[in-house]
Amino acid sequence: MAVHLDQPVARTSAASWWRVVTILLVADIFIQSVFAGAMLSGVEWAHRAHMANALLAVGAAFLASAAAIIMLRRVRNGRKLGFLLLGLAVAALVELMLGKMTARGENLLWAHVPLGVILVGLAGQAAASARKLGEDAGGT
Repeated sequence: MAVHLDQPVARTSAASWWRVVTILLVADIFIQSVFAGAMLSGVEWAHRAHMANALLAVGAAFLASAAAIIMLRRVRNGRKLGFLLLGLAVAALVELMLGKMTARGENLLWAHVPLGVILVGLAGQAAASARKLGEDAGGT
């Protein structure tokens, strides 16, 4: 589906899809805190769920960023969304690496937990950016 600058993107299904994608990323990253809490509470399956979901979050963020950068390059606020998603993907990858090092016994939980909180905020910012697709500088 082609999206043109003279057409408000907010009314197209393309903008709706980007809203759904970013909301799903927010939910996926938020659920990590549930898995982390379960893991710290000694729930047996939680460590595997936390790791699998981390891989999903990193992969999904990189795929979404690549798709947004390519598909939304000519859409108002599209480049911003694409690069926000790329920043989210890179931060999620750093978070994944910190988590793996922590699981191996390195004392990095002090960095892993706050970065997880930052990831929720970055994902929320991406969702807010998706709502502004096609808007001009004045917000119309």
